[in-house]
Amino acid sequence: MNWANLPAEAGKNWQTLQPKRRMLIVAVGVGLIFCVFFIYVLLNHTTYAPLFTGLDPSEAGSMVEKLKEKNIPYRLSDQGKTILVPEKQVYETRIELASSGALGQGKGFEIFDQTKLGITDFEQQVQYQRALQEELRRTITQLDEVEQARVHLVLPAKSVFIEQESPSSASIVLKLKPMVVLKPNQIKGIVDLTVGSVEGLKPENVHVVDTNGNVLDVEEKSSIAGGMMEQYQVKTSYENALEKRIRTMLEKIFGQGKTVVMVTADLDFNKQEIQAETYQQGPIVSEQLIKENALSSEATGIPGTESNSQVNPQVNQVAQNGGTPRVETIRNYQPISRQEKIYPAVGNLQRLSIAVAVDAHLSQDIEQQITSVVSSATGLNQSRGDQLTISTLAFDKSSEQEAEAEMARQEAAQRKDQQQKFIFMGIAGLIGITVLLFLIKAILNRISQNRKMEIEELRPIEDMQVREIAVQPTVEDKIRYLAKQQPAEVAEIIKVWLAENQ
Repeated sequence: MNWANLPAEAGKNWQTLQPKRRMLIVAVGVGLIFCVFFIYVLLNHTTYAPLFTGLDPSEAGSMVEKLKEKNIPYRLSDQGKTILVPEKQVYETRIELASSGALGQGKGFEIFDQTKLGITDFEQQVQYQRALQEELRRTITQLDEVEQARVHLVLPAKSVFIEQESPSSASIVLKLKPMVVLKPNQIKGIVDLTVGSVEGLKPENVHVVDTNGNVLDVEEKSSIAGGMMEQYQVKTSYENALEKRIRTMLEKIFGQGKTVVMVTADLDFNKQEIQAETYQQGPIVSEQLIKENALSSEATGIPGTESNSQVNPQVNQVAQNGGTPRVETIRNYQPISRQEKIYPAVGNLQRLSIAVAVDAHLSQDIEQQITSVVSSATGLNQSRGDQLTISTLAFDKSSEQEAEAEMARQEAAQRKDQQQKFIFMGIAGLIGITVLLFLIKAILNRISQNRKMEIEELRPIEDMQVREIAVQPTVEDKIRYLAKQQPAEVAEIIKVWLAENQ
């Protein structure tokens, strides 16, 4: 078969087909294409997820324009307040829109990129205020708990008289994410951020509210509560770290889910100050030399002092008794004092209590080994009052069984959905194949019927040709016909043949 001539032969065959056959072939091709397209759509169905919800018309319009520029498919719902994009592109699209500046309604300091001639000081001040408000709004919305924010600043004009100057103020409206509550330190962080960004703004002039009208204020007592919360967090973190270490070690021995560990640590958060003062030998301030002999005593030292004006009675005693001479040196030093203030570390461990429950029967030897291992791993000190308790109890696993049953139900539901999807796709494919086979069969039947009709149309002509061939005269018939028509010529011919034979 010559494949190069195949298009030409197909074209000739197409031209020889009747219009009804052409229409039938085209219908079969369209049906086949529709079935293939339907199966492709089922296999490549795109699931859309919300990109942003609760948008203003201006925000939605700017985002839609950016999506069109980037050729990202999208859908609008909730009267244009929600934008849907393919589920796989949600986070990537958010990052692209954030980097392009489409998430904000206004312009930040990029408003000054385009310089205008003839702008007044008032207009420049208004533009600066708008830019500062937008920059603060962008920064505040970077918090995970904040969905949207609005910032309003009041920046009074500067005066040459300090008494006439009005203080700056700021009002911030926050739209928090569902089921989210800001902590006091987070509110304080927003206030500090605003105060540090606006000249002349004081913390008491910053007002923060949420979209429900609740005032988000940081009270004075929040510092005390914050300190207690920090201490609680330190204590909890220390206990959780010890529990994790013990649980990891015991799970290697008894298996996962076989042990429960609880740790209680008493930490000392009291601040102490210890003062210590030490003295060291310094430089010589004065020096005195005393010489004694048997005959006399010589006073030496600093003139006018008591040591020079008075004679030691012991020297006279030595002189009277005829003793040996003696030399004595007295030196006075300047003392050096050193003062130290020692602040012990806050959060010292005062007492540690550990409780371990094991879902297994332990012998006395194994329990003793576990006690030794846990004590060594946690630095248990009995002299400090630390305690370690190991108990063997049967655990209640009903919740785990319910969780496993719920997971099994979810997996079964997921498998059922997949099976239904596959069944639906199989039925659709079977219907498509059935329709295709039906069309092909109809085409073949039509072609067979057309061939039969052509054969029946050609059969009378063939019969007539056969009959014509059957009635054609033979040579003898032709001679008889000639003898009847021309007997004289035939007789002469016969005479010539007889003469030749003789």
